[in-house]
Amino acid sequence: MPCLVDDEHQDAVCRGVILGCPQGREIRRAWLATPGGDYEPVGMFCPSDGEAVSVAEATSSVRGGFTHKLPALRPVCEPPQGAVVGIPVHCRSGQPSAQVQWNDQVAGFAVRTRARAQWTWRFGPARGEPVTVRTRDPGSAYPRPGVQHSFPVAGRSQVSVQAAWDGEFWVDELGPFPITEQVTQHWELSVPIGSAVGVIRP
Repeated sequence: MPCLVDDEHQDAVCRGVILGCPQGREIRRAWLATPGGDYEPVGMFCPSDGEAVSVAEATSSVRGGFTHKLPALRPVCEPPQGAVVGIPVHCRSGQPSAQVQWNDQVAGFAVRTRARAQWTWRFGPARGEPVTVRTRDPGSAYPRPGVQHSFPVAGRSQVSVQAAWDGEFWVDELGPFPITEQVTQHWELSVPIGSAVGVIRP
């Protein structure tokens, strides 16, 4: 059947023939809204099983793999032995940077994900109140500057660190869409702190 598309010929059957929709498939119109903008029509399509994926479904799929893609939290404080009162220990998270990204396929679409971290360190001395440090610095090995803390008293001190990751993703470069729930990683370690004793020799 010949089919014209103009102001007088906009019936669904005509549009379906032009788009090549299989029999029994209803033509659909796609609307798109950029962040902070209004929805606008971007075209029409013939849906089939597995083609249409909502932002909520894509977010769920992306977040499902989000935790497994993040670098593991493996904190280290140096020196592991021989740290003394008043001399800073140097700590690092064991993670490469505050921002990582990767590419995936979700429901046949190219997905790019970017994740950002903030670390919260808690330094608990053998006696006294703990000190909390929040940073976007993953820390680095001595002697490079990073996360440092001087304990005021000798004894076995406790150090804990939490990495909190949030992120966003693009689907075929459309986005970004936020990953709505943070992913957290936690670790604790014990650091022995010795006394700094001066010795006067004759």
